[in-house]
Amino acid sequence: MFLRELLNKNKLAILLEIAVVFVPAGSLYIINTRYGSEFIPLGGDVVLLGGPLLWIGMVFSLSAVWMSSRMRGIGWREFGLGRPESWVRTALQGIGVYVGFIIVYILIVSPLLKFTFPGGVVDLSRFDPLRGNLPNLVINVIVHAFITAGFIEEFLWRGYLINRLVDLQGKKTTLTWTVAIVGSAIIFGLGHANQGLMGMVKISLIGLMFGTAFLAVRRNLWPLVMVHIVLDVQSFIQHYMNV
Repeated sequence: MFLRELLNKNKLAILLEIAVVFVPAGSLYIINTRYGSEFIPLGGDVVLLGGPLLWIGMVFSLSAVWMSSRMRGIGWREFGLGRPESWVRTALQGIGVYVGFIIVYILIVSPLLKFTFPGGVVDLSRFDPLRGNLPNLVINVIVHAFITAGFIEEFLWRGYLINRLVDLQGKKTTLTWTVAIVGSAIIFGLGHANQGLMGMVKISLIGLMFGTAFLAVRRNLWPLVMVHIVLDVQSFIQHYMNV
């Protein structure tokens, strides 16, 4: 009972928990980016995007969140992954989030990036194995678009981190939710350092949009998972077609 109360209310305990979830994985990510491989060979010219250290870090983060959740006595619903009252409404919310994302990205994010980084490009070289390689496209869409990016990234950065950053501030107000969304977006961007500075800024802005959408749909994470999957599938197909 004491441990549950400590993890739910004590700010130092919450901060340490967040650090345990993200710092070891982030350290492995940095090591992998600088010294490791960006791929896991699966035989022939088929590869799984993301080096082995990245996968180890991701498993560690998920394990840490699971252990913390058990000790805090919470379940999937607290992360926005409870069973929706209506899957139809959830799907419609997903469509709304997708349309809103496209409009904001075209009208605001893309022009802002072009203004801030004139002539700049996002480093997407790690996606080169997808170009013209159908087996690589299929395996990485299944694993990355549907599982690691579509589900796990939304779970960790929106469902978990935003809620815990609010808990860290002690009150649930408009200001604390705003700070949590911005903080989560920045950390989300830093988690994509292998795409260069412009890539990190771009991903942070995307994280800001997704965090805002998370609140707009009343912290139902499923619409965001759906949209993230669709966007990543589209991106992977573009890399495959080299467009």
